[in-house]
Amino acid sequence: MMLRKILLLMSLIFILSIGVACAAERTYEVTDGGCIVSLPEQYAVTVVERPTDPNDELGVQVAQLSISDPVNKSMTMHVMVESSKLTKELPDLNYRPGGVMKDYFAENLQNSGWQEPVVAGELQNGKMYFIKFSSYIADSLGQKYDGQIYATLKNGNLIYLMIMSKERALTADEKTFLETTVKNLQFKDAILVNTNAQNK
Repeated sequence: MMLRKILLLMSLIFILSIGVACAAERTYEVTDGGCIVSLPEQYAVTVVERPTDPNDELGVQVAQLSISDPVNKSMTMHVMVESSKLTKELPDLNYRPGGVMKDYFAENLQNSGWQEPVVAGELQNGKMYFIKFSSYIADSLGQKYDGQIYATLKNGNLIYLMIMSKERALTADEKTFLETTVKNLQFKDAILVNTNAQNK
């Protein structure tokens, strides 16, 4: 009886240790993007340099993180933050979005090369709303990527989280991974508020 209890306890410790290992995450800040993303540590994250055009009258700036899975090489995810003189005048998307905002983001996605973006729902992160799109995009070689995108507007920044799979449909697990990442996204002003509250 004692041996059985010991084995059961060891099994439980082993299972819990696996759970902790699987749950290990790292946080990454989108430089000048005002947000922080949490990802499982097995993903490779690269900062994409997007130089600004000195001749651009709107002063468009883009900050981007690209996320890849060393095992599942046909899947990539991107966190992209875009700002300009125009976006700085827009209010936060802290309300349920209507047709105007959905059309605005759909047009921006089309201008970035996404084909036929279709609104597929909404997701709330705290007070902020994300608009969910389904779309596809093709590269210069004609390879097609199935895609899902979440978009919002915060502090004058257009924030996009997108996942793509090359030459195949996205799986349910990949879509869930993106949704979880969106739910866990942190905005820097919220982090500062929490820090100040803890310091009081």
